[in-house]
Amino acid sequence: MLDNLLFFQFSGIKNVRCLFHGKNFNTENSLGSIAFDRGEENKIILENREYLFKKLSMPVLEVHQIHSSILHFTPKQTLYAEKASLEGDGIATNSAKHALLIKTADCQPILLAHKKGQHIMALHVGWRGNRNDFILQAVAEFCKEYKLLARDLFAVRGPSLGPQEAEFTNFSAEWGDAYKEWYTVQTQTLDLWTLTRHQLKQAGLLQENIYGIDFCTKTMSKQYFSHRENNQTGRQASIIWFE
Repeated sequence: MLDNLLFFQFSGIKNVRCLFHGKNFNTENSLGSIAFDRGEENKIILENREYLFKKLSMPVLEVHQIHSSILHFTPKQTLYAEKASLEGDGIATNSAKHALLIKTADCQPILLAHKKGQHIMALHVGWRGNRNDFILQAVAEFCKEYKLLARDLFAVRGPSLGPQEAEFTNFSAEWGDAYKEWYTVQTQTLDLWTLTRHQLKQAGLLQENIYGIDFCTKTMSKQYFSHRENNQTGRQASIIWFE
């Protein structure tokens, strides 16, 4: 069953919990993926999801991720045997004991919480999300919906594609000069981690409230699913909830 779990807690927010998981270490048959149709048999995916959902013991809110800028507030819960059908790439709630689940394999999972521990948000941010300012839009919508201040938010970025592995050979077409500060011409790589930190600060978060788990999914592909390493790979879960 699921293994390789990394727990994270924001400093000063005692009731908010974050969980990042990767590939299993204890079996060759099940790598721990929780997304359907992503390189493993659906029977194994069902077993993984059932185990995870039962361990969480709370409604799990999940979306069908499409690299969009769509944020949903407390959508209908997804059951472990269901494929999420509601399209989007962000989920937010003010409901206690509701787990927000994001699936990734190189893209950045970004989990956010208000300092009082009663509002949370989870974002799936691929490079297109960075390019389209999804972070800024989502933070603005989150704060407007719940009447919050961005300076009172905390954020953590989970394991994702590292600065030395985020290669873009068509930088001019895909990004443009506005992003050249984060691009290294010699290696044709873009530092998505630093860009995300910059965009979170642009959105109004304080520098000291922004955290990052600097594990590169491609470099650490034995521990984490990486689409750049294998485009038929599974997906790992990033989850946030509050008591």
